[in-house]
Amino acid sequence: MSTLLWLLSFTLHGILLYAVMILYMRLAAVKETEKQQKKILEETENTLAAFLLELKEENEKLIENNDSSLNQAEEETQKPDLLHFEKDSKRDAVQEENLPEHIEGLITEVERQEESVNSDAQSFEDQIIELYEEGYSASQIAQKLKSGKTEIELFLKFRSKGVKDS
Repeated sequence: MSTLLWLLSFTLHGILLYAVMILYMRLAAVKETEKQQKKILEETENTLAAFLLELKEENEKLIENNDSSLNQAEEETQKPDLLHFEKDSKRDAVQEENLPEHIEGLITEVERQEESVNSDAQSFEDQIIELYEEGYSASQIAQKLKSGKTEIELFLKFRSKGVKDS
């Protein structure tokens, strides 16, 4: 009986030692992964820092170019303060001339999108109100404007509550 207990004890000790070795190897792998992640993080930080320095230098060069071109424009147009508005417009024109073409294109595209979003939102609401006042139902308005019926119903409900509150 005691030999059986001894064999069971040795077997359990062997299994436990094997489990400890596996856990130790996994712990070592996790530590190695952490080191690699820290290294990658440091490299990323260094890359971003270098990129930010480059951006800062480019911005400083752009500011210097703008200042020098503005100074030239101001020297050419030495007039009384009555023409202050013209100087401001010339500054804007000089600043726009110094921008790269792709940035100018992006600026104009954003301005166009803002205008279209603002005009679309107003005209959409106006269209809903107009059709509703003409006697169309929410489903008919949704079909005409190619929009969701629920969206139209909610808009009309909120509008009617707003009219009652005011």
